[in-house]
Formats: sequence, C-alpha cells, structure tokens
Amino acid sequence: MNTHTQLEDLSNEIFFEIFEYFDALEIFTIFTSLNRRISSIIQSISLRIVIFPDHCYRQINFLSSHLIHHADQVISLEIFDTIRDYSSIINLIFNRHRFLNIESCIFYSINSTTILENVFKQIKDLSRLVSFSFYALNDGNITEKNKHDLTQIMLLHKSPDLRSISLLYRYTYMDISNLTSIPSNLIRFRLCISSSLPTLPIYSIISILRLCHTIRYLGITIENQDQIENNTIK
Repeated sequence: MNTHTQLEDLSNEIFFEIFEYFDALEIFTIFTSLNRRISSIIQSISLRIVIFPDHCYRQINFLSSHLIHHADQVISLEIFDTIRDYSSIINLIFNRHRFLNIESCIFYSINSTTILENVFKQIKDLSRLVSFSFYALNDGNITEKNKHDLTQIMLLHKSPDLRSISLLYRYTYMDISNLTSIPSNLIRFRLCISSSLPTLPIYSIISILRLCHTIRYLGITIENQDQIENNTIK
C-alpha cells in the first residue's frame, strides 16, 4: 500500500527543525500564509534576520511588515547597511522595530546617511547579547563621536552573557584608560587601533590587557602612518 506524507502530517518538532534552516525573510515568504497551524508555529520560533547587499527594498519592506508582530522573537541580526536599491537599512529596521531578545548582532558597511543614535540606544539595552560585531574599516562614513559612543557602549555593556566583541573601525582608543572594567565574561575581543603617534597604540594595548582578565582571544590591528600591522595575541 502506498502512503503519502503531506506537509500537515509533520509534527511540530519537525517544523521547528525545518525552520532552523531559514532566515526570517525566507520563513515569512514561504510559510506564513500556508495554514493556521503553521502560522501558529511561526509565532513561537526564534528568528534570524539576514540582509545582504543583493536584497531589494521590496523584500525588506515585506520583512518589516511581518516583524511588527514578531520582533520579540528575533535573536540574531546580520545586516549590510546598503542593498541594491536602498541605503541606511540598519536605520530603517531599528526605527521601525524594537528588538528585546537579540543574542547576536553583526553590522556591515555603514552608509554615510545612517543615523546611529537610535541603533546605539537599543544595543545598549540588549540584556541577552552574546556577540556583537561592527565591520566598517572603510569608516569615512562614521563620525568620531559615533566611534566613541559605540566603543563606550560595548565596553560598558551590562549583558551578563556577552562573550565576543568586534569593533572593526579605525579608532585611537585613548579613552579606554579611563575605564575600570569591561564585561566580566568577555572571552573574544577584536579592534583596530589607529594613530599618528607611535606610542599611543602601545598604551591602548596595555590598558586593554589590564582590563581583559577573561580574554582568550585578542585580535588587534594597528595602523600607523599608512602601515598596518596585524597582531594576534592569545
């Protein structure tokens, strides 16, 4: 006797496993209108937002329309700030939605028109944050004030679960010596120190080592007078 398994025959547990292979946009595009049961399952899963440069505004707007009722389920953000036909995507997403349960956050290629104040405010309040990465080595689009503010936010972050910080923009880190501690459970820290003063990076590194009692991996890129030296300290 031939038996045919239909989508509705699958258990909830299998659906949970299936959804782990899809990001939020894919889930909303493929599954959200199939039937009431699947829509109910989607209400209780964790979501990952992934936005790459080949996405378009229509897709992001569609994603945003569904996040109105699902933002609290998002645990991961990986966002390129410029897509095919729109820029300042990070700003758009954070202005429309408030994320409370983010564990992993990765930002790439910040656009010069992006206003980061509201983004920083939300990041500061992420009580479950485990990993944060900010990639902007082509950092002419980021003000020194934004660099200072983000550095302070991350090095004073209160999430007890924070394990990894990557701040890949050129910055002097002169003010790091004023700190008395950094996140107590941090085990991975990457940064880029840039200065025209040859001794400044050394003082910054000493200050970091003084504070990083639990660090297992410290990746430092030093840039001085157009020369880049990569140092990996374990």
